[in-house]
Amino acid sequence: MIVTDHDEPRDAGRIPAGLPADASLRRVPLACNEELLMLIVPLPDGNDGESAPNPVRITETVTAWAAEVDPRDFTSLPVITVPLYGCHVVWKPGQAAVVGPVSRLELLTTALSDFASCEGELRQLEQRCVDLVATVEEDAPHAFEFEGRAVSRRGTLASRFREAVAVRGRLAVLAPAAHAPPVHPPTLASQLGERLRDRTRLAERHEFAVDRAELAERLYEACGQRISEFGIAQRQMALEWAIVVLLVIQTALLVVDLLSRGAAT
Repeated sequence: MIVTDHDEPRDAGRIPAGLPADASLRRVPLACNEELLMLIVPLPDGNDGESAPNPVRITETVTAWAAEVDPRDFTSLPVITVPLYGCHVVWKPGQAAVVGPVSRLELLTTALSDFASCEGELRQLEQRCVDLVATVEEDAPHAFEFEGRAVSRRGTLASRFREAVAVRGRLAVLAPAAHAPPVHPPTLASQLGERLRDRTRLAERHEFAVDRAELAERLYEACGQRISEFGIAQRQMALEWAIVVLLVIQTALLVVDLLSRGAAT
């Protein structure tokens, strides 16, 4: 059994019945600030005896376990199953299972954790894009003309622009992982990553998120330009009024001076 600081005891209540005694649960912290609950089921290497566990039954058990409703609020994505050279990987957001020979488990769990981190961050960015696009219709008029009554929204528009830029930046960082080319020669870990990315449409989802982030960024960049132009116009108007006031004062003083001179003569 693979033992880490994040392994849970057998009586944790989450390991389904009918699995080998050395099956374990591992809570894997991901780079996207989520946690992956991973069920690890080791199989003996090359054991064809009658006492060997039934891989088909184990696969059905772990697939049913992964399909259970998770109390955590994740986007409803289907359970993905990947058979791979005598191993079987089951995944959905926040939950996964790895069934295979002991010699291959470390490679599979590492590759699965890397994929889950990438998918988790992309899912978070997708939600942030959805939130940004939801405000586009409301804020679109400010990209054409910014009026004085909208001054109170300046901070909100600036905040949304910063959010759009931040999302674009994170999507750019995530691009190499989402669009990773096939590895030659292929390895067990690389093939698992490729199949998971393909079945979750990771590259297409990344492209859609980039399009949404670009839309929001262009909109709020235009809003920023209108705000800047509005501010410049306001300052120019204030300067013009100041010049007018100074001219009026100067003219009044000149008139008073002329009147005083006329009275003296």
